[in-house]
Amino acid sequence: METPRVDESAVKHALPMGRVVSFATITALGFLLGQVSGIVREMVVSAQFGLSAEIDAYKLAYLVPTIINNIVAGSAITAAIMPTFARYLIAGKRDEFWYAASVITNIVLIVTGALTILGMLFAAPIISVFGGGLALSTQSLAAALLVIMMPTLALGALLNMLLAALNSLDRFIGRALIFIALNGGIIVTVILFAPRIGIYSVALGFTLGVLLQVLAQTFELRRERVQYTFKLDWHHPALRQVGAVFLPITALALVSQVNSAVDTAMAAALPTGSIGALSYANTILGAFYSLGISFGIAVFPSLSRMAATNDLASTARALRTSLRLLIFILAPFTLLLIAFANPVVGVLLGRGRFDANAVQLTAAALTMYAIGLVAIAVLSVLQPAFYALSDGRTPLVIGTLVIAAHVALNILLIPWLAHAGIALSASLTSIVGVGVLILLFARRVPGLGLTNLIAFLIRCFVFGAVSTVPVFWWFSSLHLGLESLTARLIGVGFAALGGLIYLLLAIVTRTPESEMLWQTARGFLKLDGRRKTDDGVR
Repeated sequence: METPRVDESAVKHALPMGRVVSFATITALGFLLGQVSGIVREMVVSAQFGLSAEIDAYKLAYLVPTIINNIVAGSAITAAIMPTFARYLIAGKRDEFWYAASVITNIVLIVTGALTILGMLFAAPIISVFGGGLALSTQSLAAALLVIMMPTLALGALLNMLLAALNSLDRFIGRALIFIALNGGIIVTVILFAPRIGIYSVALGFTLGVLLQVLAQTFELRRERVQYTFKLDWHHPALRQVGAVFLPITALALVSQVNSAVDTAMAAALPTGSIGALSYANTILGAFYSLGISFGIAVFPSLSRMAATNDLASTARALRTSLRLLIFILAPFTLLLIAFANPVVGVLLGRGRFDANAVQLTAAALTMYAIGLVAIAVLSVLQPAFYALSDGRTPLVIGTLVIAAHVALNILLIPWLAHAGIALSASLTSIVGVGVLILLFARRVPGLGLTNLIAFLIRCFVFGAVSTVPVFWWFSSLHLGLESLTARLIGVGFAALGGLIYLLLAIVTRTPESEMLWQTARGFLKLDGRRKTDDGVR
């Protein structure tokens, strides 16, 4: 049995960009609902625990299975296997597709199962490595929480394999449900059990939520003729092909997770609550950069099929359209979040034990993270574009250099900005890294239109500045303060006004992306009889 070869003269297998945008819309809506539920989750958890040592212990324990999963069976394995899956499906060999998927899944589950057991047995030493700067009582609590949460490693591995198979078949509804399932598990468990078992309820909810994520995929699995087989075929050609791409992607994931651990360790040496403030700020920002993740997920299968048929022109067009949409949508949010970080955090989290000081700490981190919002979102599309070309080495080299620069910049900025210095460092290095990756991709795939992309980026940020500066000045002139809920709600209202002004500017100047989004929304909601999304962006 050999991995199928694809005839480059075959009919185009890439989906029209309109359908890709529709898939991204489905995923984005799911992610948006997931982020809303995530914010509700943080509201429930923060009201119970604030920025306390307990929440630091939970965040630290959460980090361990998440890091291992991201290295062994997270986005790395998905990125590595998607081009291989695309070859089987383009060749019409669905039976071999399911067999290869079964073999890879079995191996991944064996590895993650063993690591799960080891993580539970050696929880205390692991926590001492990641959180050595925390008090011993906090480390002890984190170790106990880790034992409860470690099974999510194997469950997460199964989830990612299911998602990879389903996304290869252009099925995205199950993926759209994953964050709602996770957050729902945590919210319900905390509400029911926090008064009796405290922070342990969050750990239990997390484990339950990951289990619900796996079960959510059964809705779409039932629509496919799944042909799972429990077999360990170590000589299957797909393993060699996947392994060659998997190694550099995993290396990048490993370096990235080490970077997260370093950030956590540095934050652990700062005043209590610094880890939580960074985590809460990143959660809020995630409601916006998840749009980039949505586009990356939706366009990756199509990019893999384009690459398999060597259709570089379509690859460049699909990536260019995705990047322009992300820039258009996220440029105003970047400036609005910087200007209105405190009211946003206050409205979302400022209740219970999450006092004014906690709001200020989290807002400082959000302001700095927001600077890199567009870059973080663009990276979620740009990396899969390289992986679709079976190139994991370029993102690895650039990513490693960026992470090294991030750690060095942390050291320079923390004495001046404390935990917010970590956030600013992440933003600045992300911007530089994405810039380099775009330049390298443009050299490899002609037709990306780099000059036009830069001009469009400047145009969107100019519109964003014109929309943000006046409303922020107007809000500031009211001298409402930022400690009352009323003042915070008014601040969020002014931010929404800025977003509306930006949209009106785009419509008046006939920015193509505003029309594209409108047509996609009409087609998605079936307000007209057909989808009229046009990927002909100048």
